[in-house]
Amino acid sequence: MMKKFVMVLAVCIMFAAEGIAAEKTISIATSEWLPYCGRFLANYGIEPEIMAAAYQRMGYNTDFNFMAWSRALKEVKEGKYDAVTSASFTQERARDYLYSKSHMDSPAVFYKRKGSPITWSVLEDLKPYKIGVIKDYSYSPEFDKADFLQKVASKNEVLALKKLILKQADLIVMDRFVGHYTISEKLTAYEKNIPEILYPPLYLDKLHLMVSKKTPDALKKLEAFNAGLKKIIKDGTLKSILVKHGLGK
Repeated sequence: MMKKFVMVLAVCIMFAAEGIAAEKTISIATSEWLPYCGRFLANYGIEPEIMAAAYQRMGYNTDFNFMAWSRALKEVKEGKYDAVTSASFTQERARDYLYSKSHMDSPAVFYKRKGSPITWSVLEDLKPYKIGVIKDYSYSPEFDKADFLQKVASKNEVLALKKLILKQADLIVMDRFVGHYTISEKLTAYEKNIPEILYPPLYLDKLHLMVSKKTPDALKKLEAFNAGLKKIIKDGTLKSILVKHGLGK
């Protein structure tokens, strides 16, 4: 009888330990957004490495799951995952998600074809032009609300660039680092010479971790990230991650 009791107790302890481990793991949805996030990048890229480091300081493991951006937003909103990476703040999203402190900048710029005479200083200047965007991305509060602009949606940056090259769009808008990476790594030698940045930049955005309001202990998990982020900023870990990935000095 005593032997049976000890075995039952051991099994209970084992399941309790598994429960504790599960509670200390943050499931994070993300998408291919090179060089910020990528399943084949070292440590899945800059964003996942920052998030893993911040959560590790607070005793959490991180589990990253790659999928299309639209699906990531939807499944985190529904509570299937705890959080999503690389999110810009919008009032609409704030109804369903909690936002972390910002951990890095995302400079949004326009690309045009070399030789194009397009110039701009205010968004109204761009009314005559077709502007390529990525489905469900946010670029700036003003641009997102500009219904007077002709926005042509694509599933990803490569397809948006192809539309620019094929003259199916006059401009495209994307993060400058993503644009540089995509042009360098995903286009042919001929195609690389066609896009160029149109100045001035559109917007200097801030990137956040978003936690679903349907996540159990959502605020606790968000605060854990913020606290860990503060630690890795203070001790220089964040800076070293950025330098390692070529985005810091």
